[in-house]
Amino acid sequence: MQKTLSQGDYVVIATLHESENINVKLTYKGEKTLNNMYTLNEFPYDKDDTKYFKILFNLFHSKNKPKDFVDFFVTNDNFYAVFKYHQAPNIPLKFKKGLITAKFEERCFLLENILIRIEKYYKSPMEFSGCISEPNNISIDDENNVYFNFDLKNMDKYLGKNTDILFDHIHEIIYTILRPEADQGFNKQLHIVLDKCKNHVYTSIPELVIELRKAEIVSKTSNWISYLKYRFSLYKPQIIHAGKNLLTFVIVFGLIYIAYNKIKQGADVQVTNAVTIGNVNYSADKEDDSEKTLTSENEAETKNKKVAGANITLSEGLDMEYEDYIVQQDDTVASIAQSYYNDPKFTTAISTFNGIDTNEKLTPGSILKLPNRTAIALYTSK
Repeated sequence: MQKTLSQGDYVVIATLHESENINVKLTYKGEKTLNNMYTLNEFPYDKDDTKYFKILFNLFHSKNKPKDFVDFFVTNDNFYAVFKYHQAPNIPLKFKKGLITAKFEERCFLLENILIRIEKYYKSPMEFSGCISEPNNISIDDENNVYFNFDLKNMDKYLGKNTDILFDHIHEIIYTILRPEADQGFNKQLHIVLDKCKNHVYTSIPELVIELRKAEIVSKTSNWISYLKYRFSLYKPQIIHAGKNLLTFVIVFGLIYIAYNKIKQGADVQVTNAVTIGNVNYSADKEDDSEKTLTSENEAETKNKKVAGANITLSEGLDMEYEDYIVQQDDTVASIAQSYYNDPKFTTAISTFNGIDTNEKLTPGSILKLPNRTAIALYTSK
């Protein structure tokens, strides 16, 4: 049965949750379309206990008010916090086990968007941010747009809690979206992120995002190699045992083959064809003096080939492939060259390509462009 509230002209379609402390209702205002759908949180207005009223009133009138927080009003018995409603599957439904088809990097990009949105509410009262960061309250449509459903029925649950609860929710979100990789052991960087969330090590969400991007880079550059190493570690005892058996077989076979050749050589009668011309004998097995050992031009070139100099200079903004690198604490241009290229001679390549000094102090969180090693080789060979 539809019901119109006395203030706000919101028409109730359904009750999503009902309890002594709060009722959550699905409503619409004006024309009954998806664009006019709202989540309405109804609280009893008790003057002896106005904690939720103060939290939501202050949030509604602050500069950090969520754009989906569309209305706040009071009647004689209740007060109402009204939020825009978006119809889309939530995270547990969208990424149900066995239904994940998107690539790892695509899901990482989606995760970053979710975490950036949660970061906006990081400093909000925990009674509010705890509710909206629940995986069930985060929805994703077919175009991967992220929406928060402001269902506040669990505000009591987060009374007196600190930010650790947010990282508990984030751990659940990451595990749900990256379940195929999280259930395996080959992406160690991803497991570092999950463990830090679980153990409340992170002090900020941006710090978490940086390490999540490292896990994405691992997946892009060496995912299949790491996966093979992981599978090898699982079957290492069997592989070593099989290898020992194979080595024994090769040695035995080799000894048999050598013995067979020795016996055959002893049994064979070597025949030498000789021709006499005048007083000189010529043997067919006589070495021809005309055969000489020659050194090929290719071998000479190989010996004389020189390795390119230690300093590689590139023009700033040069058109070549590169990857973005997020600067970490205590990073230098030289340490990045060593860790990324495993070769310090790329230090000047990084600095000149980015238009900075080699010894310039780097700001954590800033982005450097790291040119592709193959592209550098092609450029310097011209």
